[in-house]
Amino acid sequence: MKTSFIIFAVILTVLVILLICGLVFFFVSAVSSGEKAKAETNTYTISEKFDKINIQSLEADIIFKQSDNEECDVVCVEPEKVHHNAVIENGTLKITVEDKRQWFERFGSFVSQSITVYLPSDHYDSLEIDNKTGNISVPSLFSFESASIHSTTGSITFNSSVNNLLGIETTTGGIRIDGTKAGEMKLSVTTGSADIENVNCDGDLSINVSTGRTLLTNVSCASVSSEGATGSITLNDTVATDYFAISRSTGSVHFQNSDATRITVKTSTGSVSGTLRSEKIFKASSSTGKITVPETSKGGLCEITTTTGSVKIEISE
Repeated sequence: MKTSFIIFAVILTVLVILLICGLVFFFVSAVSSGEKAKAETNTYTISEKFDKINIQSLEADIIFKQSDNEECDVVCVEPEKVHHNAVIENGTLKITVEDKRQWFERFGSFVSQSITVYLPSDHYDSLEIDNKTGNISVPSLFSFESASIHSTTGSITFNSSVNNLLGIETTTGGIRIDGTKAGEMKLSVTTGSADIENVNCDGDLSINVSTGRTLLTNVSCASVSSEGATGSITLNDTVATDYFAISRSTGSVHFQNSDATRITVKTSTGSVSGTLRSEKIFKASSSTGKITVPETSKGGLCEITTTTGSVKIEISE
């Protein structure tokens, strides 16, 4: 019995070693193939008119530029076995991708993919982007009735104006919005930062960040609502005609010369501090932290609740 067990153990060890060697060979081959992978540039010229844009991609950076004529050029830099297609369907510019690589060929592929879209007009009805890995940049040259952007891994920079809803979601990456005017904003980041600057939003501005920093600077809107698990939020020169509704599990909340008609802040672990522009009726509580708020008796309600953390609010002079 003992001899049989030893023989079985030896055979099993040999099989494991062979399996590991096989995996190493596969990965080395994949990396070698990636090093040899060549990039090719394909250009699609679109002469038909369109008022909507829909882009579905996997690993490409997506960039928008102004066309110097009345045609739209889509310039794709891609590996030999990855091809993007650009067509017009029912007034929509559709850009899709076909990936013919084997799964092991994706390892060690060092080709940097990109899609550059040269747009002939400065305004479009809608923009929809679904990208897995890659950065997205939408400059201030353009405007849209609505815009929706989803990215798994990658940073999103948005500077255009949107008349109705601007929705941006990224799992791992950052969101930066600067100089944008929008009807409504819904932003979501799982792991990463959100930087919102010089923004005028007619309706509600919603920002959900699971893990990461949130910064609003020079923002005007109807309301700000923000939820987060881990990370701080800072509001600099941010004014809402209706309310601030902010909650954090772990992280601080800071106001700098900001204001809203009514304010609600809830944190588990983290302090709440800063300056507001106008007087409030304060209702603040903390289980273990110190509370310092102005003794004012007019203005909207400012309700601050924290479990572990201090509260220190002042009114700007």
